Amino acid sequence: MKTLTASLLLAALLNITGSVFAAEVALPADPPARRTIELVEQWRLGDDEEDILLGVISHGVLGDAGQMYLVDRQLSQVLIIAPDGELLTTLGREGEGPGELNQPHAMLLLEDGAIGLIQGFPGRIIGINADGSPAGDITLGGGAEEGGFSFIRECVRIGDHFVANTGRMVFDMNTGKSDRTATLGVYDLQGTQTATIAEHTQEDDLNRQVFDEAADFSELNEWAAGPDGTVYTTPAHEEYVLTARDLQGTVRRTLRRPFTARKRTQAEKDELTNGINIVMNGQRMEVDNKSLDVDRAIRDLAVASDGRLFVTNCYQYRAHLPVGTAGRFDVISPQGEFVEELTLMVPDFDGGQDVLFFLDGKHFMVIKNYDSANDAMDAGFGDEGREEQEEAVDVEPLAVIFLVMP
Repeated sequence: MKTLTASLLLAALLNITGSVFAAEVALPADPPARRTIELVEQWRLGDDEEDILLGVISHGVLGDAGQMYLVDRQLSQVLIIAPDGELLTTLGREGEGPGELNQPHAMLLLEDGAIGLIQGFPGRIIGINADGSPAGDITLGGGAEEGGFSFIRECVRIGDHFVANTGRMVFDMNTGKSDRTATLGVYDLQGTQTATIAEHTQEDDLNRQVFDEAADFSELNEWAAGPDGTVYTTPAHEEYVLTARDLQGTVRRTLRRPFTARKRTQAEKDELTNGINIVMNGQRMEVDNKSLDVDRAIRDLAVASDGRLFVTNCYQYRAHLPVGTAGRFDVISPQGEFVEELTLMVPDFDGGQDVLFFLDGKHFMVIKNYDSANDAMDAGFGDEGREEQEEAVDVEPLAVIFLVMP
């Protein structure tokens, strides 16, 4: 038997393109440590304040100078908040013209103080300068195909690249079917795609509404990108497995953890389609519910400014946590080491209504009464059943709380 020298061993680890094969990392079943921290409130907006009008805050970005950018999806504007909680200015207004917005749901920071608002449909990034003037739009991967449309779900900026979950849908009016392709891709700052991380295609039949959770699942359902260009995805529904790629789309690491996904009750399975209302030719269509018996093992991903990965597993989802527990995470180092299970406490946090937004791993944002505010906004778009529901329920005012780890 030949003995491998150091040079031969190194060569064995390299493929013909010169890149290193992906490493398999086995995470322990139990967290190596558990830590609980109560977040400290820095400022808050809302709670029926008369001087600041809030619609539905859907996203927040923390700037380098400590200012917060809050995306108000309902009012189609961005509020810029000083580090002490004072409202500095608002940018954007509703409309279809240059620099105008139509229900943006997220944003990112561009060059020279400009911001980019993410409009889901039709998918584009709408640029606005610091003085409120239009900064130009960016369409990722080109426009929609004839007979279809494009959309953007999530987009983040990593240096001179965007990483985004985009999609295309094309309808065939003769058959009533549509082809949908979702792509997690890497783009340059002009919107040209440079790499594909993951892709999912699916055919839908408009004549028969089906919620097929297995068919809907894809690797790009939950993803996050770190400051070093590592893109994490979740390739399995009920397995705790994470794939880490670089911005060229090359798999660098796969992390696996022994894990048993949470079993759902029948009521929870039914709830997955309760909010789906489809009306065709004036008739409400029944939805065939093909939900799975267990939760997705991984419910959310976020990456801190120092590269730590924060994983929310199915037992840590907000609806399953005690009152006052705003978040619980499996924290994984940039090198793939399971560091700890971290629990974040916020007094009076209600997991049935409130949402914790991850900012940078040290700063967080809580939106109080987020779910009821979204329901009330959706009711205003012409769904009579939802309007009746909204009239019957006293909607509590939305509030934004900015918090920091002590």
